[in-house]
Amino acid sequence: MPTFAVLTAAGSGTRLGAALPKALVPVGDVPMLVRAAQGLADAGVAGIVVTAPAERIDDFSNLVTPLPGHPDLPVEVVAGGASRQASVAAGMATLPALAQRCGATLGDSSVVLVHDAARCLTPPVMIERVIAAVKDGCEAVIPALAVTDTVKQVASAHSDSPAGTEPRYVVATPDRSTLVSVQTPQGFRWSTLQAAHEAGRERGAQEGTAATDDAGLVEAMGGRVHVVEGDGMALKITTTKDLLFVEAMMKVLERRHNNS
Repeated sequence: MPTFAVLTAAGSGTRLGAALPKALVPVGDVPMLVRAAQGLADAGVAGIVVTAPAERIDDFSNLVTPLPGHPDLPVEVVAGGASRQASVAAGMATLPALAQRCGATLGDSSVVLVHDAARCLTPPVMIERVIAAVKDGCEAVIPALAVTDTVKQVASAHSDSPAGTEPRYVVATPDRSTLVSVQTPQGFRWSTLQAAHEAGRERGAQEGTAATDDAGLVEAMGGRVHVVEGDGMALKITTTKDLLFVEAMMKVLERRHNNS
């Protein structure tokens, strides 16, 4: 049974300090969007729906249709929504037609991935782990890494203070052995992802209430989310510092490869 993916790429890139959408920012001379889509293709997905800023659909389409290295892979680019959750929903609406292009039908047990273009170095082997777990019977799967830092829960001393200026204090120190840092792509049975988005549809109307990941919507409706091992290369590029770190890491890995 083929696997399909929604690749969210509608972010503005404001925190990255970029003058263009984040997914178009190059990482090692290749745009994040292209790297992320290639990773999904290398993991064996049958088709990808990309969500993009409405005003940049043509720019995004020119990069991934055809997808470099995978010219025969069906890729559709659609406008994203007001939030990440709404963007994923927009991508989901296009999936049945994309599946038909591939000569397939999306059934209840079909595997659908939801991935972020900002995690553009995610290794295909990690993506394959997520796919395999869904095919083995899990309705929802997240890749995750153990938390290594001590984590503190904090509260504001003055609830009416402007954000970022209020004094804060520690209220709890969670046991980090029970915590994980979640990555993408997250994998789902098609019926589970549909039901989760339908149940939480109203939340997606604005960023402040929207779910930050799709597994959260499954949790909210009482579903069970399984965890597989993530990968350090699947880090999310959000800030300029993230981008500099990733590019430096790529150069080190390239030198090691050339010297091996």
